[in-house]
Amino acid sequence: MQQTTDAERRPQAPPDDDGDVPVFQLTDPELVRDQHGFFARLREQAPIWWAELPDGSRWLVPTRYEDIRKAHLDPLLRQKPDAEDDPVSDEEGGIWRIYNEHPVVSDPPKHTRLRKLLSGAFTVRQTERMRPLVEQTVSELLDRIAEQGADGTPVDLMEEYAWQLPLVMICELLGVPEDRREVFHDWSRNARDFTGGSTHEGREEIAYRLIDVIKELVEERRAQPTEDLLGQMVHVRDHEEGRLSEMELLSTAFIVLLAGFETSVGLIGNGVYALLRTPDQRALVEGDPALLSGAVEEFLRFDPSLYLTNVRIAGGPTSLAGVEIRKGQPVLLSLGAANRDPERFPDPDTLDVTRSAAGHLAFGYGIHHCMGAPLARMEGAIAIGRLLERFPRLRLAEEGDLPLIPSPISRTLIKLPVLVD
Repeated sequence: MQQTTDAERRPQAPPDDDGDVPVFQLTDPELVRDQHGFFARLREQAPIWWAELPDGSRWLVPTRYEDIRKAHLDPLLRQKPDAEDDPVSDEEGGIWRIYNEHPVVSDPPKHTRLRKLLSGAFTVRQTERMRPLVEQTVSELLDRIAEQGADGTPVDLMEEYAWQLPLVMICELLGVPEDRREVFHDWSRNARDFTGGSTHEGREEIAYRLIDVIKELVEERRAQPTEDLLGQMVHVRDHEEGRLSEMELLSTAFIVLLAGFETSVGLIGNGVYALLRTPDQRALVEGDPALLSGAVEEFLRFDPSLYLTNVRIAGGPTSLAGVEIRKGQPVLLSLGAANRDPERFPDPDTLDVTRSAAGHLAFGYGIHHCMGAPLARMEGAIAIGRLLERFPRLRLAEEGDLPLIPSPISRTLIKLPVLVD
């Protein structure tokens, strides 16, 4: 069979009605297989492309760091096309209405109000209060891994470590007691079901159960205030000037669960995988633990778990990468492409734990920069550092590239089998 060359494989650039903007298919198998290589080829050809969806609609996709960063700052590229501060009704959108009332999908002035009310719960100081619990949880997970792998049996670090730590920390952050965490575990299992067994109906049923648990916890905190995140949110809802609506409170608690998983899971899994494949970089981190905090930033830059994910809608005429954008036009921003732009990060495809990766966009940028970034950074540093310390002979149990979730928008390993002896 004749081999396909890179030139033949690269995305095509047919003429477009809106000018000379080339087009690629969002469902291109090469994009799912290798986002980094795919976007490197896009970037070489043009600073901005149309991504065509299966229904024929097109979203603009910039490929270069400066344009992606600029798009995060453009007040006309919004979460919604028009500024709205009206709550979503109970009848609108089924259970997923709960997804529309939190700061991540809001625009100013609503976003400003919500962020101000909630930001105090996500400060570095508040995060540091969770450090002892992170360290304790990591120790317990590592003990279990040591037991599982004691006889030379491969241990899946994704299943036993990368997914487990963020789940425990999210439950602790929200103040979910042990006897009511099963539904949170169900959500986690559904999120990582890559066999095709997960269904929209299954996710919806779990979502309803999650909201019921959150509602119960909210009422308990009204009767007996607590210092956990949910307790703080209830206090803001009931007593702070500007307040949260009840739907905003539930929606924000729900998104803390959703958003609290992916970045931390990917940081731990992708970071460990990158180190195990680059022995010289691993040796640097093991030889000088002071490098670890900077290494975490490099892991986030090198292989962010959220690759092609931030959607913006033009609220009015604007421009990006020399292309005029009409009101209502969707723009899709690739955090991973920005982080691999050689104009911003020299030799971007090389993991270098000594480089300054400051300015990477793994947590977004601008007013929607992830509030949970300090916690994710702390979890990643402790999880990776303690893992290397506990298992100095840690190594991959399989050769070759390990499978990723088959998705163009994320880069999360399905499994990470290792030998710990």
